[in-house]
Amino acid sequence: MTHSKFMYVFIFSEIAYLYLTAVLFVFREIVAYIANTIIFILSGVIIADGVLRHNVHFERHGTSWGFLLLLYFYVQMARAAVVGALYLLLRYFGYGLDFKEAIIIVWSGLRGAVSLSLALSVKRASDTAQPFLKPEVGTMFVFFTGGIVFLTLILNGSTTQFLLHALGMDNLSVTKLRMSNYARHEILNKTLEAFGDLKDDEELGPADWVTVKKYITGLSNL
Repeated sequence: MTHSKFMYVFIFSEIAYLYLTAVLFVFREIVAYIANTIIFILSGVIIADGVLRHNVHFERHGTSWGFLLLLYFYVQMARAAVVGALYLLLRYFGYGLDFKEAIIIVWSGLRGAVSLSLALSVKRASDTAQPFLKPEVGTMFVFFTGGIVFLTLILNGSTTQFLLHALGMDNLSVTKLRMSNYARHEILNKTLEAFGDLKDDEELGPADWVTVKKYITGLSNL
C-alpha cells in the first residue's frame, strides 16, 4: 500500500510538471504571437504614413520599388554565397549537409519580426534631433525591411513546399520509415504493458476501463 501511494504521488507530480511545462509553453507562444503582431502592425502603419501617404516618395524616390526588388535579389544571392562558401564544412562536419538541403537552406531564409524591430529602432533614432540620420532615411529603412519581409514570406514561404516536392524531400526514406514503424510498434507494446498493469492494480483495477478507453483518445486503438 505504501509503495502504491508513493507511485501515485510520483505520477501526479510528473503530471503536474508536464502540465505546468505545457502551460508555460503556450503562454510563451501567445506572448510571441502578440509581440509579432504588434511589430508587424507598427511597421505597416509607419510604411503607410511615411511612404504611401507622402507623394514626395513617389516623385523623388519612385525608384525605391525597383531598388526593393534589386535588394531582394541581392539578399538571396548573399545567402547563397554564404551557404556555398561554407558548404564543404557543413557537408563533412556535424550532421552533414547534401546539395538538396543546401538549396532549401538558401531558399527558406525568411525575414520577420527581428529585422522589423531593428528597422523600427533605426526609424525611432532618425526621428530624434541628431545630424546623422534624416527622418526620410529611417522611413526608407522600414520600407525596405518590410518589403524584404513581405517578399520572403510571400515568395519564398509559399513556394518552399513545392521546392521540397520537386527535390523529392517530402517523403521519408525506407530507413526512416522502417525506424518510424519500429518506434510506433515499441510504443504500442509499452502502452499495452502499462495498460495491463493498471488493470491489475488493487485500487484502479475495478475501474470501468471500457469507459476510460472511450474518453481517452490515446487508448482508443488498444
